[in-house]
Amino acid sequence: MHTSTQDIDTGSAAHEAMPVHGSVTPSDPESLGSKVLELSGILQTTLDVEQQIQLFAKAIQAYLSIDGMEYHSPDIGHPLRLGDDATHRATYDLQLEERDLGSLRVFRDIPFTENELKLLENLLCGLVYPLRNALSYLDALRLASHDPLTGVQNRLALEQALRREVDLARRQQAPLSMLVIDADHFKRFNDRYGHAFGDDVLRALANAASATVRRSDLLFRFGGEEFVVLASHTNREGATLLAERIREAVAAIQTVRGRDITLSVSIGVAELQNGEDADSLFERADEAVYQAKEAGRNRVAVG
Repeated sequence: MHTSTQDIDTGSAAHEAMPVHGSVTPSDPESLGSKVLELSGILQTTLDVEQQIQLFAKAIQAYLSIDGMEYHSPDIGHPLRLGDDATHRATYDLQLEERDLGSLRVFRDIPFTENELKLLENLLCGLVYPLRNALSYLDALRLASHDPLTGVQNRLALEQALRREVDLARRQQAPLSMLVIDADHFKRFNDRYGHAFGDDVLRALANAASATVRRSDLLFRFGGEEFVVLASHTNREGATLLAERIREAVAAIQTVRGRDITLSVSIGVAELQNGEDADSLFERADEAVYQAKEAGRNRVAVG
């Protein structure tokens, strides 16, 4: 069901929108008229959420004058803003078949009339089905590219991202560094407490690393107890500082599932060199991990 509110200078007036499906509004866009059916067809040409919102904003301008639009969804992690903010807003929480599809807010400088809100709600019926499909596709991509245990990206995603980041670093002539992180003496957790507890330790490690890396960094689980970070626009010195922060964050983990633990990682760092390919960069960072372990573990080595 859609719900909307229209905000004005002197307060706010609530307006309950028509449901997407149910006893009042037909669930099929074909039942809502040619303009809704045409809009739905346009939006179904892409499974990219951002492109769908852009197409929706452009298409409804033929029927309704607006100054801007903003879409929020936890599935995409950041708001999509088009155009400008304005005094009057109509906000809709989008749901379809009990799935939360996020919220959409429309801005303009003059109030919305009842007829305009009804028109907007009908047009939204042309959005929710393509939007549901796009968000489901995004979920499928994440399942394919993310490690189900820790929630970080997986080895397949690393292989794709590594080549992309290497090519980008070359074109931009910008530094790129890699960190390979390996848990020290991890087998003892599995041997002493079982694999379920070992999985909890891996989650704790991944959470500590995720909380430490920057927004621009990419974190992957390579396999077993080994993780990789790609740090774009970061030279060897910056990557070494990042590795030390990750090492300290992991060492600060003192309990997992109520048990006291001592956890540490060895980290290898390598910066992309001129003419070097992705495989060579990984090999140098991976070799640096072995150097860190041979030097006593719980430390950072630079390859």
